[in-house]
Amino acid sequence: GDVGASRAQDMSGVGGGAVGGRGGRRPVVAVIGGGVSGLAAAWELRRRTGSGTRILLLEAYGRLGGKLKTVDFDGGPVDMGAEAFLARREDFTRLIDDLGLSGDLVSPSGARSAFFVDGELTDIPSATVMGVPAEGAAVAGVVSAEACRAVDAERDAEPLPWVPGDDVNVGQLVGARFGREVVDRLVSPLLGGVYSCDADDLGLRATVPQLAEALDGLATAGRPVSLGAAVREVLDARPTPAAGETRPPAFGALRGGYRSLVRALAAGADAEIKLNTAVESIGRYRGGFYLEPVGEVDAVVVATPAPTAAVLLADTVPDAAEILSAVDLASSAVVGMRFDDAFLPDRSGVLIGTSGPTAAKAFTFSSRKWPHLGERGGDLVRASFGSFGDDSLVEAPDDDLLGYALRDLRTVLGPCPDPAEIFVQRWWGGLPRYGVGHAELTGIARAAVDAVPGIALAGSFLDGVGVPACAVSGREAARSIAAEL
Repeated sequence: GDVGASRAQDMSGVGGGAVGGRGGRRPVVAVIGGGVSGLAAAWELRRRTGSGTRILLLEAYGRLGGKLKTVDFDGGPVDMGAEAFLARREDFTRLIDDLGLSGDLVSPSGARSAFFVDGELTDIPSATVMGVPAEGAAVAGVVSAEACRAVDAERDAEPLPWVPGDDVNVGQLVGARFGREVVDRLVSPLLGGVYSCDADDLGLRATVPQLAEALDGLATAGRPVSLGAAVREVLDARPTPAAGETRPPAFGALRGGYRSLVRALAAGADAEIKLNTAVESIGRYRGGFYLEPVGEVDAVVVATPAPTAAVLLADTVPDAAEILSAVDLASSAVVGMRFDDAFLPDRSGVLIGTSGPTAAKAFTFSSRKWPHLGERGGDLVRASFGSFGDDSLVEAPDDDLLGYALRDLRTVLGPCPDPAEIFVQRWWGGLPRYGVGHAELTGIARAAVDAVPGIALAGSFLDGVGVPACAVSGREAARSIAAEL
């Protein structure tokens, strides 16, 4: 059901000097990578250059979509990769509109997510910044009274020696100021749901930038710098709905799954799509570039994971390649389960984290979270496994993963039926790790690439792992190439 060979076109004329923008021929732009970043780049290139440019979309695997994958369960499609996007990203919702998909937009039910704490489902506190609280009372239902007292005492502790622009490890910062219980029960489960990494593997400035900026502001103003005070600054800056006003949903999705986005971008790009084509290197050639084994092109958008981009840029932009080669990747696995009978509580899901009592780090109750899925009858559940630095669960056989998923679901909810359908999806190297200094380093890498005419960079390692951020990175890369053309 994914976009595959049906849109692949013959590329036998590429290479050996058969194409190029010189000598009166149409310029040729290669987009390496068929995930959402590459698809958005190809779509934007076509929009900006019209029919005057030949666009090659080169994908190493047998389908387009990258880490987006929609699977047909009995009753309809379900996403087994990313399943939602931040609705406040107006740049992405405009893209959805431009693609003619606005009628497919759906909003979540409003059911709240939960933590699994001491054998009970507990509401995720709203007055935190990615789980980091300003006061102990805000998280009293999740952590112990002792941890709450540590949160409240932090403002009177020795101020943080913070210099504007500093970056620190999230887990180490919160652990040092509030204690490990806050890290393990609050921060890691929330960050892990986004990055497939625990708080101890992530940098503050790239993953919770508003908190880093608040710490900058306290230091710049000459005020005592504390973590609690910085969190309070962020919380106070959040808009407050007027009386009777309802906040718009934070997230959105597509009724037919992300498959519809992939198909619409591919169709609008009108590119020559070559699947199962792994580009091995990029070298300078006759005023343009030579892609092994594809051939000669005039410009290139590299929209691959960071380690692959490092290999491709080794000859043309070695400084960027060195930085990108150090970006680590986190793997994960998703077990999708369809049940004939409805039994789930009125929750959108459960976050547990890697330090909890289960192998699964989270459950998404898809049929409760998304009304269009609930309308099908029965229930749909996604169980998530794996975190950076530990691939043991991702490597487990399908039967074992299913066994863990059912055992853990019953630990969380009590007795539940066996599923009628299952689907196991592994995402090897699915997400980049945003470590300390990540934003600064990738900014240097992008600047080095931008200094080389004819090459642009896109991907989840640049400005965010969400689908909107990836799509924007691809479109920005395309704008750069189109301007040069």
